[in-house]
Amino acid sequence: MIHLSAIEASRLLGKHPQAKKSADQAKKSQQVDSLNNKVLAQLVGFPEPTTELVFHPKRRWRLDFAWPVQMVALEVHGGIHSGGRHTRGKGFVGDRAKMNEALLAGWVVIEVTPEQVSNGQMREWLNRAFSNHHQNLRT
Repeated sequence: MIHLSAIEASRLLGKHPQAKKSADQAKKSQQVDSLNNKVLAQLVGFPEPTTELVFHPKRRWRLDFAWPVQMVALEVHGGIHSGGRHTRGKGFVGDRAKMNEALLAGWVVIEVTPEQVSNGQMREWLNRAFSNHHQNLRT
C-alpha cells in the first residue's frame, strides 16, 4: 500500500481543483501546527496559558493564548505575507475591533508575527507584560 500526503497527492493529480483545495488545506494546517509548536516552545517558563479563551460575551471573540489572572493575552498573526485574513480588508478591520474591545475590557494583548516568535521578540514583550502586571499588583 502506498501512503501519500495531501501535498504529494496534489502533485500527482496536477491541476484537479479538489486535489488543489485539499493540498492547500493540508499545507495551511501544517503551517498552523508548526507555528503553534514554535509559540509553545517559546512559552516555556511562563505560567500555563489558556488557549482560545472567549473574552467577549456577545461577539464570542477568542484570544489565542491568555493568562486571565494577569489579564495578559497573546495573539499570533500568521499568513501576513501570503494575503491571509489578518491582512485583508474585512479581516484587518475585524481584528482592530477585537483588539480595541480586549483593551477596553482590561486586557494587555501582545500581537506577534511568526518572525517575532522566532527571533525572541515575543518572549521579551511577554516578559515585560508579566513584569508590569506584578508591579501593578504592588502599587
